[in-house]
Amino acid sequence: MRDTFANSGDQRVSRRGVLRGAAGAALGLAAGGTLLANGASAAPRRPAARAAFAAEPHNWMSGLPDDRTIDDLTIPGTHNSCATVGGPFDTAKCQDLSLPDLLSGGVRFLDIRCRPIDGAFAIHHGVIYQNKNFNNVLTECRDFLSANPGETVLMSVKKEHSDASAEEFAAIFNDLYMKEQGFDSLVHRDSDALPSLGAVRGKVVLVAREPGIGGIDRNGPLLSVQDDYQLPVAEKWDRVQEHLDAAKSEAGGTKRLSVNYVSTTTGELLPAPRNYAKELNPKVETRLNEEYDRGDRPVYGAILLDFAGSEAADLPKAIYRLNEGL
Repeated sequence: MRDTFANSGDQRVSRRGVLRGAAGAALGLAAGGTLLANGASAAPRRPAARAAFAAEPHNWMSGLPDDRTIDDLTIPGTHNSCATVGGPFDTAKCQDLSLPDLLSGGVRFLDIRCRPIDGAFAIHHGVIYQNKNFNNVLTECRDFLSANPGETVLMSVKKEHSDASAEEFAAIFNDLYMKEQGFDSLVHRDSDALPSLGAVRGKVVLVAREPGIGGIDRNGPLLSVQDDYQLPVAEKWDRVQEHLDAAKSEAGGTKRLSVNYVSTTTGELLPAPRNYAKELNPKVETRLNEEYDRGDRPVYGAILLDFAGSEAADLPKAIYRLNEGL
């Protein structure tokens, strides 16, 4: 039956405000948090600028100008956004929060991995089924955007744990999800230019890692991607900083979106994603907070995290509040 799957059993591991509800608790942004304008932090703040960006995590895009193209935004994102099931030794687990909680917490770039099976897509990280299917992902994005029509979500789609042909993958995507299940009106699949925010409010902007499905080509000229995922933590941090610096230097001078993966496996046979996030996420947060406190508002594009909202819980906000003043 389409979109009903069981685990295969294969155990190889191949810019602000107070959040509400469970997502708020998980992200650690309750009133009194160190990044809120309540005097709790010793770091200097800019009250006038803060008042100009009175957004909450679930709608931080809504006050931004319609004519701002997505390459001129700084966007919290997630690597392997639905990988909440770890498998043996938790090597496949990359997130603690559910997709709705990530979106409510400010995340706007999703990395979705689809396994073609029985004519539909199951969500996998490697061999590990994530107890979720692609129609669940699309439905949750549609529900969030219906409730928050001023937002947009970028979604990277990639084939995972499958030798299905490109033609089979594209047929399932186009025929089942876009046509039969009616998600075509939700998904912005133009491929020739990065859209303005006003053009894609309430929509999912597709970033394609597979041919034949439309969308922005992940390997094309509209994106600049850093995804070196087999580096030791110190080297990975250097690479993340280099990509941040490059995005900052070319902001406004090009029409391409920087996509910067903070995640790594370090090349280990049994990777420990949480341990790497414990080291890397605070480094990103410290850099961004220091820039914010100096009054800098660099444009960094999408910054993709493991354990967004749980390891360095305030980091998604530290990312999106850099859009303050746009």
